[in-house]
Amino acid sequence: MKRHCVLVAAFLAGCGGGEPASDSAAVRGVSDDTIVVGTHNDMSGPLAMWGVELVNGIRMRFDEVNAEGGVHGRKLELIVEDSQYQVPMAVRAANKLINADNIFVMLGAIGTPHNNAVMDRQFEAGVPNLFPLSAAVSMYEPLHPMKFGYYVSYRDSARAAVQYMVEKEGVEKTCLQVIANDYGEENRIGYQQAVDELGLTSVYAGSHKNTETDFVGTAASIKASGCELLILAPLIKDSILLYSELRGAGWEGIVVGNLASYFPDIAKANDGAMNDFYVATSLRIPNFEDEKGTWVGSWYDKYVATYGSPPAAQAVTGYVKAELLIQGLEAAGRDLTAESLIKGLETIKDYRDPFGAPPVSFSATKHTGGDSLNLYQVVDGKWQTIEAGVPY
Repeated sequence: MKRHCVLVAAFLAGCGGGEPASDSAAVRGVSDDTIVVGTHNDMSGPLAMWGVELVNGIRMRFDEVNAEGGVHGRKLELIVEDSQYQVPMAVRAANKLINADNIFVMLGAIGTPHNNAVMDRQFEAGVPNLFPLSAAVSMYEPLHPMKFGYYVSYRDSARAAVQYMVEKEGVEKTCLQVIANDYGEENRIGYQQAVDELGLTSVYAGSHKNTETDFVGTAASIKASGCELLILAPLIKDSILLYSELRGAGWEGIVVGNLASYFPDIAKANDGAMNDFYVATSLRIPNFEDEKGTWVGSWYDKYVATYGSPPAAQAVTGYVKAELLIQGLEAAGRDLTAESLIKGLETIKDYRDPFGAPPVSFSATKHTGGDSLNLYQVVDGKWQTIEAGVPY
């Protein structure tokens, strides 16, 4: 706790955070009636299907709270810059948001390398980095007063999935297939931690490029290895291709992915070809067609009316991330600084979002939100909850 407080003081010194909060003009991005929030996101590049939806979710929650008078009398203003999922463009976007737009916080920015490239300069300016669209460990480790993650990391999800299947299914021989990048490496680390801790036999470990489409050889190698449990860390297309190839080859082992594979598109793919596929994640994306007459159903209808299309997974997480910021701002009080926001966020305990995800908590020593994981499985083309509250 002492080290945490020293870090807060050091990073806020000289950037307005340590000034008396009664003069709102002394705090960047905060006026008597407005709080300026920024995000650099993919609005037109390869992951625009994620970035646009996340921004929609944030904006939807901001519009709701603004219609009710804002937070402690201040409206939330969202400024969005398009990074096109390119690191150089993310750096330029962040520089604009920090230096020209004078934002108070960065919220939901997309991408691991993109966030890593700009966080240091954010912190020098006194701008917290909240709930980025990345489950990388670096989004919250090492502990830093100004960075907060939302998702349980890829590393911890992989480790927890192995531990769960050993306990519930008695598997002994495991294998791994990941994309050959930093995302894949984090999954490999979590997988290897579990293998070592539990004394398992890892019979196969492979990787592939994210452009790869031929998994015949990979499926044959996994089948020949005697593997009982495959931890899989690709994205949407390669999840479908590899899983379908494995089942087509007659391999009947357990396959577990993570939040990068947790999409309705995967559950519905190829007329039931993805049945029995698992993911372990700290999210919950409702089956909206089953939620008519509930709050979730009403939220879905409102989203469609506002944006003209059904919400994707990132719209849900954007809405929740906006709500967590709002709760932190409410706890911070009218005398708002970066330091008071940090302390406000750290008071959030056992928050349960209305979509049914595992609880979220923060503290002075815990800056990643998810307290546990849910295990989902594709059943008849839909994601079904197999177990909630899986520890990591």
